[in-house]
Formats: sequence, structure tokens, C-alpha cells
Amino acid sequence: MKTKLLLIPFAVLLFVFSASAQEALQDSIQVISIEKFEKMSTKKKARILDVRTPEEVSEGHLTGALNINYLGETFAEEIEKLDKKKTYLLYCRSGSRTRKAADLMQDAGFKHVYMLEGGITAWKEAGKPIEK
Repeated sequence: MKTKLLLIPFAVLLFVFSASAQEALQDSIQVISIEKFEKMSTKKKARILDVRTPEEVSEGHLTGALNINYLGETFAEEIEKLDKKKTYLLYCRSGSRTRKAADLMQDAGFKHVYMLEGGITAWKEAGKPIEK
């Protein structure tokens, strides 16, 4: 009987710890500043990923960005073709689609996913270059 009573607090601690660990994993996607995004984009293993629609991309995009439309029907299929060992720097117009895309990438097994704080809107406001 005493053994069973001792197991209850242990089970509760185990549950709390596993929930905290899962929460930490879920939050491992970082929102990074324009400066850090720019610096990381020069690294060999880094890829810039624009998750906006092709129409939005035609108005301007970051240099070297690969466009995979988060709102497109094939987004999940397209990200599966990417090298999961690389670092991905994601952006959209303001950040909301980026979060959803980053979550899907993390669920698909990507370990190094970062989001541009404020999206391309903040990038432009900071006077950073875009290509058309």
C-alpha cells in the first residue's frame, strides 16, 4: 500500500516533466531579429524560405529566397523535399504564416528553423534590400 502511495507523486512529477519537455520542444523555433537573420543567411547551411504566395513574391523578395507557398495545396509535399539537416530562415509578410509554416516543418522533423521577426514588412522598414 505504501509503495502505491509513493508511486502517485512520482507519476505526477513524470507527467509534469514530460509536458514541460514537450512544451520546450514546441517552442524551439526562434523568432530572430533582422540583424541576426541577415547574419545567419550568410552561413553555408542556411536557406532563406519565403512562405508567401507567388503574387506577393512578385512584388519583391529577399535575395536568394526559395518560395514555397504556405497557402498552397502542396506545401507539406514541398517541404518534404528539403534537406532537414540545413538551417531554414523563414519569412512571410508579417510573421503569422511563418509561425504556422515553421510548426509544420518542425513536425516534419526539421531541427533548425528560425523566423524573421516582423516578416518582409519589417525588413523593408529597416531599409534592407529586396529583389523584384
